[in-house]
Amino acid sequence: MNEELLNFDISEERDAISLETGFERLESLVKALEQKDLPLENALNYFKVGVALVQHCSRVLNQAEKQMQVLLEDPDGQLQFQPISFDVKG
Repeated sequence: MNEELLNFDISEERDAISLETGFERLESLVKALEQKDLPLENALNYFKVGVALVQHCSRVLNQAEKQMQVLLEDPDGQLQFQPISFDVKG
């Protein structure tokens, strides 16, 4: 496993990691965790890093959602910006 993934420290890198990079690292961690001969200690470390990455990616997505706005017409015919909301099911 790539040592860069294992040594990931979300507190130090949280602003430097893009959503895409976070997903790529998560994908690598999942592949590593799928190995049958992976020692338990390594698996636990990869899992911890994965949880931190999921939390980071979730924060990035939440922040992006807050920044998105939709231009809608109110009942009086005036256009106004309103925050967009995504209903997540499942």
